[in-house]
Amino acid sequence: SSGINAEWPLRPGESRVNLVKDIVHTARSVKDTYLESKAKPEVFLSTSESLSDLIAVMEDLIGSTKLHLNESIPLGTAVGTVGNRCEVHVLVKGLVDPVQEINRLQTKREGVEKFVQQTKETIDKHTDKVPEHVRQANCNKLSSLQDELVTIDTAIANFRKLTDN
Repeated sequence: SSGINAEWPLRPGESRVNLVKDIVHTARSVKDTYLESKAKPEVFLSTSESLSDLIAVMEDLIGSTKLHLNESIPLGTAVGTVGNRCEVHVLVKGLVDPVQEINRLQTKREGVEKFVQQTKETIDKHTDKVPEHVRQANCNKLSSLQDELVTIDTAIANFRKLTDN
């Protein structure tokens, strides 16, 4: 054998590095969806993870004028999720059409609802023959998808508030 063990535990800090990488990817993806590439919006992170020492690095990598950690989130943000570990809110108010965003989010919601249904059906079909780790992974996936639906619903409600003005 080659001596490489694919099941090595993560080194200390590696989980945080992966989270930061995922946050930056999500923020840039949300930013690219809504804004032209040169835009430097404010970004708000909502997480229970300890990231305050990495704010400056993430600000640079995201291309944000200011990165806020666990502050109240203003109206007019577009949101992305990093699993259930972090919500990334990019301030787009005044830079996007809220009606278009509501339509886009409703389409995204339908897709997530379809995944929720498929995952529930998979879980319902579980028998004693399905290994515990597979059952647990499916339950975690379902929980994560349900969290995503809540986030999408919040975003739709926030964009609706922008159209009321």
